[in-house]
Amino acid sequence: MINSEKNLLRSIVVGLAFSLSTTLASAEVTEGTVLSKSNIDQLYEDSFDGHKIKDLLTEKMEMMIRDFGMVMRLEKSTEVKFPSHYWDAGKANQGKATLAADGKSVEGFVAGIPFADITQDDPMAGWKLEWNHFYANPLIGDSWAALGDVWITTNEGGVIDNFEAVSAKAIMEGRTEGEANITGDKDHARYLLVLTEPYDAKGLGVFTKQYNNGKLDDGWVYIKNLRRTRRTAGGKAWMDPQPKMDLLNDDNQTVLGFPAFYQDFKVIGKRWILAVVNAPDPNLPHDPKEFVDLDNPPHWVPTPKANPCQPREVWIVEATPPEEHPYGKKVMYMDVNFPMYYLAEIYDKKGDFWRI
Repeated sequence: MINSEKNLLRSIVVGLAFSLSTTLASAEVTEGTVLSKSNIDQLYEDSFDGHKIKDLLTEKMEMMIRDFGMVMRLEKSTEVKFPSHYWDAGKANQGKATLAADGKSVEGFVAGIPFADITQDDPMAGWKLEWNHFYANPLIGDSWAALGDVWITTNEGGVIDNFEAVSAKAIMEGRTEGEANITGDKDHARYLLVLTEPYDAKGLGVFTKQYNNGKLDDGWVYIKNLRRTRRTAGGKAWMDPQPKMDLLNDDNQTVLGFPAFYQDFKVIGKRWILAVVNAPDPNLPHDPKEFVDLDNPPHWVPTPKANPCQPREVWIVEATPPEEHPYGKKVMYMDVNFPMYYLAEIYDKKGDFWRI
């Protein structure tokens, strides 16, 4: 009788322990929690919006939190809404675009997302996703403009330079409002960048034309001191650094260069990650310190206000640039519902991690 009671007691204790461990293992993180270096281990096995925290972090995202102090304010997944004409254009023209056998050209594109219903087992899936991004990046739409207040920092030295610039882009083909094409030639897009501050750089401008047939970009620069516009070589400028930075022109929107300039795009999987969808509008008046921790090393970490992250299902696309490109490869994460990249992990020619 005593042994039976002991066994019963032992069973109850084990059961309670199992129940408690299960409850602890499946704890739900509260929306609004800021994931940081100080609590990542505590929250690592916990769940948020149906996913374990550890499963929402790539290896490099985790490195950014642990080694560089990145913080992420957790928000639940939301429906991302775009104007109806963005989706309508794709539906109206679905099936008209065809991809070349080598993936490096598209025929029959009119407007909207050219390739829908992409499957992971499609050997050309990576190319289709990149062409979708080239033609229908929803962040750009038919046109886009912003006043950029740029703060350049180093990890140790903090802010070392600051300038302002107006940046604008207009799509010449595939527009989803009005006529799909507004030029009769092979223009894809036109870009304008004008520095507006500080005084010694104010007025310097660069105008670029991008084509859809593999022709190298054309470019013009306005030289303020000469009051003259000069034609530039263009050509490989898409992979050159941006003014005063080591950020490449090609890093804009993750890939800015014409897709066929790349050697390959391939899908290597699908997964869920934490991604910024509802960031505050940087074009509205603000103090830069609202968005970036400029006072503390490494001086570029976004504040929780600027970095609301939610679970998003993404394609993992590996891009192989041309040999003359500074990068060896990019591993990029694109939303499965629309062609926008959230993140790129970049590697050098030896295959070593370089930047994110």
